[in-house]
Amino acid sequence: MRFPNSRAYHVIYDDSLTDAVKYAAENDWTSIVPDIGVPAFSPERISSEERTKLRELSRDLSIGWGFHAAGDNVSLFSTYPPIRAGIMQYFKQTINLAREISTGPTNVVVHTGAPPKFKQARGKLGNFSVIHRDTYAQTFRENLTELIEHAFPHVKIVLENTGWTPLIRDVVKQLLPTGLKLCLDIPKLYGPGFKIIEEDWNFIQEHKGVIEVVHIHDIDPTLGSHQVVGEGVVDFERYLRFLGGLPNKPHYVFEVRPREAAHESLLSIGRLLEVLNLDL
Repeated sequence: MRFPNSRAYHVIYDDSLTDAVKYAAENDWTSIVPDIGVPAFSPERISSEERTKLRELSRDLSIGWGFHAAGDNVSLFSTYPPIRAGIMQYFKQTINLAREISTGPTNVVVHTGAPPKFKQARGKLGNFSVIHRDTYAQTFRENLTELIEHAFPHVKIVLENTGWTPLIRDVVKQLLPTGLKLCLDIPKLYGPGFKIIEEDWNFIQEHKGVIEVVHIHDIDPTLGSHQVVGEGVVDFERYLRFLGGLPNKPHYVFEVRPREAAHESLLSIGRLLEVLNLDL
């Protein structure tokens, strides 16, 4: 079957990273992507000895790595000094984990988070975000730059298209020349009413040369996203044709849980690639 050349599943419900590496090697995957939001995968819980064993096991089984940084309760827009410092320290620990476990170049996908919003009475949205735009843009830019520099050259920092705003797109455009990469999460291109967020889709297409990671899952109108491919409303043909024309081959991560459902999705994409005669 015609699978993406570089393919991983999102490791969430596995018993351990060792178990995940072994499962991947036996089930059509070329790599795994543990989510650091899982408590057991938090960097401080993985000893140097375990990191060495994981690196050796993945090398022996020819399984690569990608990583998804914690995305809940953290924000690259945080301006509160001790909290901001803590978030940056934790992200750097995640980068260090990625560097120590992976036998080759790897990536860490991050979410932006969001600045606070203060609406006004009687239905008014207020202009808090406009008044403080420069502060939050500078904070976001400084934090991302710090992560990019800490990760270089072994680890690439990859920003996922979730919760993007004009401010985020402006800062991202400034940082792409410094080594920042993009993660296209296909279902997150959809906004309310399952309509494409055209600003994000246009931005992705404009900067297709820096797409490092692609997240694949489906959307069910009643169940939401992260569903098995083919059981939702996403028109994958449109995106696969676009991805088939990219100048570089990205890392395809199937964000469908549990891992057996991710494998179902991999098979669905494989069949579609056969029909479309596409190579990813």
